[in-house]
Amino acid sequence: MNSPSSMERSTQTDEFRLPGGESVMVRAISPLDADRLQAYMRNLSAPTRRNRFLGAISELTPKELDRLTHMGGPGELALIAFGHDGSETAMIAEAIQAIAPQSQRCEIALSVTDAWQRKGLGTLLLWHLECRARLLGARHLVGDVLRTNDAMKGLARKAGFAIRGPFKDARLVEIVKDLSHPPTGLPCREQFSALQLIAA
Repeated sequence: MNSPSSMERSTQTDEFRLPGGESVMVRAISPLDADRLQAYMRNLSAPTRRNRFLGAISELTPKELDRLTHMGGPGELALIAFGHDGSETAMIAEAIQAIAPQSQRCEIALSVTDAWQRKGLGTLLLWHLECRARLLGARHLVGDVLRTNDAMKGLARKAGFAIRGPFKDARLVEIVKDLSHPPTGLPCREQFSALQLIAA
């Protein structure tokens, strides 16, 4: 069977059920999502934006918006998630990963809109990022986290990450997962493999 084109794969959406029964849809971002992503970032609470970008911002710069919506190079991926908000379908989360050339470190970052936090969505996104990192041969999954971001540190510990410090920036700690250990829990789902390999 022929593999789908890059555009078809980039808009492939997979649906998942969170522990509380909520249905969410996850797909890779595309350049057409620029306005949607900017609106999502503006609607996050100030603490959530600060945790995501490690400082105070109100919106994405044009350069950062362009970078995030064009993450399709080798080792790069940006995911966005959607959920139902009343009768509307709204963007509720985003997650990115990048592996530098010749590196075995896969850097990750994610955010979940405030109303959807503590529902298992962050765990779901971390699982997808880990699956793809393993497929690409990464040795470590890493991320920079504010020391004050207890929610992300708790999520990371639950997902098997270690918390490392001191850090080069006193405000930060590093979350690290050694991918040389066998994965635990559910294996990567076959229907998600095409999405995982978009940027391979």
